[in-house]
Amino acid sequence: MTLTSLLPTLRQSLPAPLEETAWPAGTHASPRDVVISGVSMLRLAEICTTPCVYSGAAVIPFSGGTASPLETMTVVVSTVTGVDATGACLDACFDLHRPMWSESRLLGRVSHAREIPLDLHGVDGESTRVRLPGDLHPGDVLAVPCADCFSVGDVRADRER
Repeated sequence: MTLTSLLPTLRQSLPAPLEETAWPAGTHASPRDVVISGVSMLRLAEICTTPCVYSGAAVIPFSGGTASPLETMTVVVSTVTGVDATGACLDACFDLHRPMWSESRLLGRVSHAREIPLDLHGVDGESTRVRLPGDLHPGDVLAVPCADCFSVGDVRADRER
């Protein structure tokens, strides 16, 4: 549990810490965005629409942030399409990937609501329980890091199965 989880009003000035090895090398968080090697994930979603992906070198564990020459990470940026009392639906497919759901980040706005456990559902039926702000609503944008490298075609709902 982080300080921003305990005191949600701190999110306005203090971003929740990122797990270094869950994100591509060169990633840092701001209160409203995640930036990877100078590329804003929020801006990427605005330009490319969601779902969209950003791939980069993984971080070598216990290296202080050194980029791996072999391993990759991909961040899926997805829009919340629906919310009910128990969970939220996203516009991306996650069935072929290994999302690190606990590292999911709300982009574009700062929520002062307490984090609650929610079931996140991809359009493929994949779901998992994640702690996210309790005021999540349709139209919110989330960044979800995933292991390995893949393309945007792998997360679109209209892909061939």
